[in-house]
Amino acid sequence: MKLKKAIGAVLAAACAVSLLAGCGGSAAATSAGENTAADTAAGSSHPVITMNAPYRNMSMFYDLVHEKYPEINLEIIPYNGQNFSAYVQDMRTTGNMTDIYFTSFYTPGRYDDAADFLDLSAYDFTGNYAQSRLREVTNEGAVYMLPLVYNALGITYNKTLLEKNGWTLPTNLTELEELKTKVEDAGYTFCLDQLQYPGFGFQYMCNILDTGFLSTLDGIKWQNDFISGKAKISDTPKMMEAMQLLERWRDLGMLNGKSTDSDSETKATMLEGNTLFLLGNSNDMTAENGSKDVYRLMPYLSEDGNQNVFILNVSRYVGLNKSLGEKGNEQKLEDALHVMDVLSTVEGMQTLEPSQNQSRLLPLKDATVDEGSYYADVLDELNSGHTAGFIYAGWENAVVEMGEDLIAYARGNMTLDEVIKNIDEDQRLITDNEVTTYTTVTETIGMEDCAKAVGICFGQATGAEAALVSTNPWTHDSEAYSMNLKGVSGSLFSMGVSDQEITSILPTGWLNDIETVTLTGKRIKELAETGFDYLGDGSLMFPYVLVTKGGAELDDDKTYTIPICGASEAVQKEGNLQDSGIVGLDAAHKYFGQFETFGTKDIIWE
Repeated sequence: MKLKKAIGAVLAAACAVSLLAGCGGSAAATSAGENTAADTAAGSSHPVITMNAPYRNMSMFYDLVHEKYPEINLEIIPYNGQNFSAYVQDMRTTGNMTDIYFTSFYTPGRYDDAADFLDLSAYDFTGNYAQSRLREVTNEGAVYMLPLVYNALGITYNKTLLEKNGWTLPTNLTELEELKTKVEDAGYTFCLDQLQYPGFGFQYMCNILDTGFLSTLDGIKWQNDFISGKAKISDTPKMMEAMQLLERWRDLGMLNGKSTDSDSETKATMLEGNTLFLLGNSNDMTAENGSKDVYRLMPYLSEDGNQNVFILNVSRYVGLNKSLGEKGNEQKLEDALHVMDVLSTVEGMQTLEPSQNQSRLLPLKDATVDEGSYYADVLDELNSGHTAGFIYAGWENAVVEMGEDLIAYARGNMTLDEVIKNIDEDQRLITDNEVTTYTTVTETIGMEDCAKAVGICFGQATGAEAALVSTNPWTHDSEAYSMNLKGVSGSLFSMGVSDQEITSILPTGWLNDIETVTLTGKRIKELAETGFDYLGDGSLMFPYVLVTKGGAELDDDKTYTIPICGASEAVQKEGNLQDSGIVGLDAAHKYFGQFETFGTKDIIWE
């Protein structure tokens, strides 16, 4: 249960929101589904370049690459499962990285990057990135991964309310304290905190401490030492001193428990226009609910204003598999560099999930934002390097406990000494983390075979005679989300299988139940033939894998109640979709736990 809580907390904190030489992506490419675009460099003599998909719809980017370099033979390796971070980490760990590799978390130097990636520092496209963004990914002069789109976290403020009352935006904690008196004397609420998820409490602590010791070189070293068990807060005088900042922020009323546990209620109160500041995730609320007020972002403030910081939450990083530099791969390297040329432009990055272009930032020197953007007032500060990195990687297993303590502290239910003591004790959740391994996979198991395994697992759990499980091959469709959110995505690699690996392929993720439909054998076979009608209009179909107990043929006239992963609204209604009440992950524990080792030969429903 602790692990499930942690995942939800971290996703919320991350803005609802982490390993060895790659093999050029061949294993990942063959196991994860083939590129189905009709115009895949037809007749090209160029070798295939593989790229795992960083976002759901890569069709616009794919088209842009071929518009500029029609000879490139680019293959998109899709993934749209429940655990992207774990999945791409497993790709790296097991040597199944694609040629162009995307990941969600990156800490320069934490792993042996030089063994896995090419140094990108000398290539022309790297010069397109803002120097401040490059500094954050540089390790001893090398750049192994480049950042993609990101959000900046700070303190949201009501600009309309500020200007209406003639107040000046504070630049340090002393000015913030003086402003508080004016705000409260005028009858307004000074600040609200979002408190729904423990992850918020953890991030408030990190963000506040980043205005002091935590974001210094010594502070970053302390973070790594804490994660490895070499240091605690109580035995580090500078961290003990830094923790007093939490007391300062609570005394100021910025860190407080005035809000409810509901984010939606907290935002609704902010939108009433009578509150000046809001601590939380990225909160561009200008266009929400018809609000007439304008909301903007300011940094977390330091005592004297010399270390004010915005927190950067980069959603994806990209690197090139080191195998591209091997003899015989000259053409592949040249083509991969051309793909990076396209990616490292405003035009290229804006093709990645274009619906989000107004709510995120690009790390490029020539990137701009609209005048009315939430970030319009702070882009220069961000590009000047007044930033600190989003803290998550390495802390995952302690986020919930630490976050809950910080929320209790903000509400006045815990002292700072108690917080420090508990955080030091919670270090064991990181250093002594014992992961339950249910089985060991002995070979790469591709997407279709994973779907068969899930079908057997869910069928056995529900006492069914068959199961329909949709899959997620990449589909070229620039008008729609071209990945399947409801089916099996990705592969299982040759390694121990824990909850991280199971949830990376499991359609029900961490918490959801298995769903069933009741249909005739004839109808089930028809669906297996036609596939999952994702949009309900026949324009975007994903294959089903039909698996039956004992490999039996379904009787056309017999009615069966079966698990289904991915059903259109019409099929849901026709089949009387039901919640089985069985958590998919619980069923998977039982299924995989019966095998000491697991391979394709074991995917049999007897």
